[in-house]
Amino acid sequence: MKIRFLSALSIILLLGALIIYNRYKEDGLSAHTLYRTSSMQGFHLIHKEGGRIGWELIADSAIFPQGNNEVLLKDLNMKIYQDQFIILTGKEGNYSIDEKILVVDKTVEVKIDNSVLNTDSLIWDGNKEVITTQDNIKFRGKTFSIEGRGLTVIVKDQQVKVLNDVKGIFYR
Repeated sequence: MKIRFLSALSIILLLGALIIYNRYKEDGLSAHTLYRTSSMQGFHLIHKEGGRIGWELIADSAIFPQGNNEVLLKDLNMKIYQDQFIILTGKEGNYSIDEKILVVDKTVEVKIDNSVLNTDSLIWDGNKEVITTQDNIKFRGKTFSIEGRGLTVIVKDQQVKVLNDVKGIFYR
């Protein structure tokens, strides 16, 4: 009787050790689940400067990974309040809370008055109020069409600079 009990106990312990070993060893990689994240539907952030709204960020959904000072956004919309009203939209984004930097990916559109800028990704620096991208851009308005690669927009000064391979058409 003792031999059967010890044999059964040995088999159970061996199986348990094999299960634990296989669970935590996958060619030197282990997967950690993110139990400590928060998410929400209907994200809305307003940034004020001296009592007035400087910009606001709205997204359909947001994920807040614990330990990170960032927010992962889906289907976002950003409104920048300057002399010219700017609306930025994108499919996905990553907002760094401490640095006030928004990185937008996957089909980005920026509307400035009656002009539209299209690109694949861009970065909004909320401290400097500068929009940049290294991707191809198309910038169209009623009287112009500009294409190129790379862009810097200084929002306060209303300066737009296309960095490389610039092609422009201006209409009367």
